[in-house]
Amino acid sequence: MFRRSLIVLTFGLLFTPLVSADPAAEQFAQGLIDQGLAILRDESAGDAGRRARFHAFLVQHVDARKTALFTLGQYRRSADEATLTTFTDVFRDYAMAIYESKLERNKASSLKVVGSVDHKPGDVTVNARAESPEGREPVRLAVRLMRSGGVYKIVDVQAEGIWLSVEQRDQFATFLSKNNGDVSALMNHLRSQTSRMRMASAG
Repeated sequence: MFRRSLIVLTFGLLFTPLVSADPAAEQFAQGLIDQGLAILRDESAGDAGRRARFHAFLVQHVDARKTALFTLGQYRRSADEATLTTFTDVFRDYAMAIYESKLERNKASSLKVVGSVDHKPGDVTVNARAESPEGREPVRLAVRLMRSGGVYKIVDVQAEGIWLSVEQRDQFATFLSKNNGDVSALMNHLRSQTSRMRMASAG
């Protein structure tokens, strides 16, 4: 399944615990974690209000275009700019639904940054570890951050060594190969998946 590996607000190309390559990026990531979990744990506005606040929070901090275009792989070359723009919007909504649903299920977990890896200036992976209150084995997580205009944005996420972008590129390639490379068909499929996730979350 497209979304099986995203367990919490997932945060590299490698998981390297207790290595601090970019303290500023780590501080930023921990701040995002704390803000996101605080929103999810706030029951004052009801379920719908909480989901709306969390969705707006993710939209502010996630750059979905880079990931969206990567997931198309070779099929990106045959799509025009208008199609790519629409696909980015559809993918963003789909990815947000994944994050929202997984974080909602794991909002009681403790998630702490444990290190980072610099790839190049403005491109860093921040590693984190999630521990559940039930004492289950800690989950390894990572988030890829890229800085533009002095602001970090999340461009990819990882859980237990599996990157969202890589997993979905493989899944999308399989779908497109069975549908004559029709990106519009993929978009309709993602819209359906998004609706299903949100209905399940609301229920």
